[in-house]
Amino acid sequence: MINLIWAWDINRLIGSNQDLPWYYPEDLKYFKAVTLNKTVLMGRKTLDSILKRNKKPLPSRKNVVLSHQENVHDDVETIHDLKKYLLTHPNEDIFVIGGKSIFEQSIQYADKLYITEILKSYQGDIYLNDIDLSAFTLVSKTCQDDLCFCIYERKTTR
Repeated sequence: MINLIWAWDINRLIGSNQDLPWYYPEDLKYFKAVTLNKTVLMGRKTLDSILKRNKKPLPSRKNVVLSHQENVHDDVETIHDLKKYLLTHPNEDIFVIGGKSIFEQSIQYADKLYITEILKSYQGDIYLNDIDLSAFTLVSKTCQDDLCFCIYERKTTR
C-alpha cells in the first residue's frame, strides 16, 4: 500500500529552509507510530534534514531515498525511479515522507493520505498548493489542541 504522510499549516505550508517550521511532540509521536516498521521513502533533501537532526536515518524503518546520486548513505537504499519503485513493491507498506516534489509525483499512486492539519499559520518557503484532495475521502479526523490528525482514502481503485 502506498501512503503519503505530512503535516501542514492552515496555508498548506510544509517546510522552511529544509526543515519543519514548528515543533509538536505529539505529531512526531504520531508520525513514529504510523511509520514504525514500515518503509519510508523520501527525497535526498528530506534525508539530509533527518540526518542533520538525528545524525542517522529513521530507526526501525526501511529508509529509501530517491536521488540522482549513487549510495547516498550506507544505511539507506537509494533508488532512481520513483514510479518503478512504487509499482514494483505491491506488498510493502510504503510511506512517502517528503519533500514537496516527491509528494507531487507520488500522490497519483497513493492509496491513503495521513495529514496532520496544524490550525495555525507559520512562516516558511515550501507549500503543497498543487495537491488536490478531491480523489480522496476523509475517513478519520481526531483533533487535539492545535492539531487534527486526518486520514484520507482514495475514492476509487485505479
